[in-house]
Amino acid sequence: MIKRVEMQEVVESYQSKPTIVIFGSHSAIETGLASKKMGLKNLVVVKRGRERQYLAEQSHLFDEAVVLDDWKDMLEASVINKLKKKNGLVIPNRSMVVYLGAENVENSLDLPLYGSRAMLKTEDRTTNEKAYIDQYGLLKRAGIRTPREIDKNNLGIVGIDKEVPVALVKVQQAGNPLERAFFYITSEEDYYRQAKALKEKGLINDQTLEEARIEEFIIGPYFNCNGWASGLMKSKATPYESQNGISWLNLENDPFENPATDWDFVGFGQRLQTNSSGFLHLPAKIQLQIGEKIKIKNEEIGHTMSTMRESKMNEVVGSIPQFLKTAEEVYPPGMIGLFGLQGAVPINPKTNRPEWVVFDVSMRVPGDPAIAASPQMNSLTIKYQKYLPKGVTYITSPLDLPMIEILQAFKTNQQTKIVT
Repeated sequence: MIKRVEMQEVVESYQSKPTIVIFGSHSAIETGLASKKMGLKNLVVVKRGRERQYLAEQSHLFDEAVVLDDWKDMLEASVINKLKKKNGLVIPNRSMVVYLGAENVENSLDLPLYGSRAMLKTEDRTTNEKAYIDQYGLLKRAGIRTPREIDKNNLGIVGIDKEVPVALVKVQQAGNPLERAFFYITSEEDYYRQAKALKEKGLINDQTLEEARIEEFIIGPYFNCNGWASGLMKSKATPYESQNGISWLNLENDPFENPATDWDFVGFGQRLQTNSSGFLHLPAKIQLQIGEKIKIKNEEIGHTMSTMRESKMNEVVGSIPQFLKTAEEVYPPGMIGLFGLQGAVPINPKTNRPEWVVFDVSMRVPGDPAIAASPQMNSLTIKYQKYLPKGVTYITSPLDLPMIEILQAFKTNQQTKIVT
């Protein structure tokens, strides 16, 4: 793996503010907007054939572009060296990890990352044997409830009147590692019947099915609980102290000088998926009639902003510091930048109370621009008001936080704390 100290030496050599290097997919538009608004130069890396929106209608969000014939051309020494000369600082997104490969990002992308280089691979949802602790291992260590995993040889426990009423098969699309072809089962026979049908339709193949994770399906509203972890503030936060009896506390703090936390909650979001979202809006009678005749896919196509009852937020948002503590212990320096805990809030049958269950983690920018509509943007504006560049009045996107921290890090010569 590229050593952190090597990347720290690179950013120390930069004589001026960095150029934000953006992988032209996933969340590139959000990142371009945030960097431009905060006064940072940027450069978008695009693939020929997929470059139009970045070089045409969205071109005002980018200062420069490099057009590649293949995504992996980004790993060429000539490209990397030129990006270093431009003071390049990469903000990774999901597409970059998939198209370059997590191993290449770890070992060959010789550019400073504002993010957690070692943690990107842990998003792998397959059941392949791994030489590292993946997202499910991290969640377990953090004490965060996850869906029960079901072995392929133990599908007999799945059934309406059995231990697991409904199970979810998390299988990737054949030939498209970025998207999913998840399906739901209510018995062992249902698993084999649906798997056969999906293979015949070309949505999955034997390999993706073999690598698929099977877990209990969590029946409850979905929420993406999105957060941001600071590199500058790590270990600087002063936790509150409350004595027994009546306590009067002074809650004045500065987010960089004497922070109350070294992370922020940036808002909830929900996914829109094609074509399952539309299918699920049909009456059950129609679903039964057409379910076998169309290709049901869980391919992410968009997002919506969401809110949660304030009393429940204490538990759900409280899982963020649990996760971050474990991440720092297992993969030092831990999480830097934006991330997301993706889960649902079902009713626990034992307590008859809602509970938070996490089934996926985004170890980088979640790619959910709808979070910009979250009430948290007003809250974060108050918190970081004094650190907003001249002419910027409000925080309007979660991606504003990385830009604020990058500016602060370079202003105070602490840029080594924010890169891996």
